[in-house]
Amino acid sequence: MISARTSIVWDVITDTGNLTVWESGIAAIHGELRDGGTVRIKTTDNGGRTVRLRVRQIPGEAMTLTSGPPLGLRKRIRTFTLAPRDGRTRLTVTEEYSGPLARLLRASNAGTARNLDELVGAVTKRAELLDRSF
Repeated sequence: MISARTSIVWDVITDTGNLTVWESGIAAIHGELRDGGTVRIKTTDNGGRTVRLRVRQIPGEAMTLTSGPPLGLRKRIRTFTLAPRDGRTRLTVTEEYSGPLARLLRASNAGTARNLDELVGAVTKRAELLDRSF
């Protein structure tokens, strides 16, 4: 649970101009996080590799970021879901793997749960700092 309005949390996770400023785990981003868009993200923990992500959104409610080659040999889907609760926001972040090579992708991302926990913690810190209504 984040002590910030859902609109603030949404702004934090979709503000490409500031994702590299706070502890998001993103070193560089090119493109806009908008429904149907594509972004290229370089994270701080993937050895300098850039990942291309397809974006799907229900503005203010959910966003999915999908990566993987076109043939579907391996696919990773990260989903952000926001739900308002008593003036606060419940943020859930999940990651799913599919395709014949998914096992390799899962093995190469063994620290994913820890990374997702760190991401949610960083989003919480940023959103609560920006939302002065609490």
